[in-house]
Amino acid sequence: MTEDAYIRFVVEHAGDDPGRLLLSADRWPDVDVRRAARNIAARAKIRSKLPTWYAHPELEYPGSLPLEQASSEVTAIYKQAFVPDGALIADLTGGLGVDCWFMSRNAREAHYCERNGELCAAARHNFSALGDSSIAVHEGDGIEWLTWQSGHFDLIYLDPARRDAAARRVYDISDCEPDLTAVLQTLLSKSKCVLAKISPMADITRTLAQFPETRELHVLAVAGEVKELLLLIKEDPTPGQEPLIVACDGPHRFAFHPGEEPAAGVQYAARIGDYLLQPSRAILKAGAFRLMSERFGVAKLASSTHLYTADTRPEGFPGKCFKVESVLDWNKTSIRQLKQTYEKLEMTAMNFPLATDALRTRLTIAGGGTHHLFATTLADRSRKLIICKYC
Repeated sequence: MTEDAYIRFVVEHAGDDPGRLLLSADRWPDVDVRRAARNIAARAKIRSKLPTWYAHPELEYPGSLPLEQASSEVTAIYKQAFVPDGALIADLTGGLGVDCWFMSRNAREAHYCERNGELCAAARHNFSALGDSSIAVHEGDGIEWLTWQSGHFDLIYLDPARRDAAARRVYDISDCEPDLTAVLQTLLSKSKCVLAKISPMADITRTLAQFPETRELHVLAVAGEVKELLLLIKEDPTPGQEPLIVACDGPHRFAFHPGEEPAAGVQYAARIGDYLLQPSRAILKAGAFRLMSERFGVAKLASSTHLYTADTRPEGFPGKCFKVESVLDWNKTSIRQLKQTYEKLEMTAMNFPLATDALRTRLTIAGGGTHHLFATTLADRSRKLIICKYC
């Protein structure tokens, strides 16, 4: 079977169940059905995650774990901004090659390193199929390969594996492979700039203490979920200079220095205004709580309640905006009133005695509908039920 015929098969059967295709493999004796089924299953998973790659049915996806660990197109494109035009770059933990390929769009020359031979073979095939000739593929340990290079790179990128020898997830940077704490000086001896992707579960304060050379830490959220933390590390940082923390979620970008947060002037709400504001997940991960009040002129509901209120809608607020329709006290009368008024309600409990699921069980109101209920605690410790609609 020719490669063109194989590609047509993959396209024609894109919506089919890969398992059923394998069971019916005898129907297509000239087709490598196992290869086709593997790639059809992979393409179904990347359709929204990597639309550019999905548009190329000839690409190979060896195994589900590399696909799971690969960056999304949104976060891979974000990393392009770190690559100067015409740069020489190296990706030392290539994996499926998504980050390397997107970052190479800005580079003069890119080097992809990967220990897994099957992934290297797929990368060579995929880079060629995508029409890229600027990426050199190297099979082997990326750190070892780097030590033998005489040149100096404009940017080195790595995404340490967050699984141990038993394939269990690990979260501490020193438990990942390679251990960034152990190899950082080697990296900085070969490049003036290192970009490292670390677990979104990592503690930001502890991470910055571990890596004082960090100039920027980026918190990337996609569709309301924090997906990546990126460390931008540069040689010879200015002594005493604070790193910049950048929280990004879709069109929202919020940057600050760690010392600004505790110094920010925060206003606490004496009442709930016309609008209720919920910061993005990236903001919550970054820890910019007091700064939201200072920079946007909004009142925080309480020290431990990361919701804000205002009588006018603030421009550019990095998060969701709701129009407040009513505010109820947390008591039996309010619970009865809600049950009589709403058949469906989206719910969020924040700094409240009940978690969201427990609150829904207590109210016995189904999820969905056009309104959102926030159950929370104000600065005076009063507990409120705030019913809103999306702006």
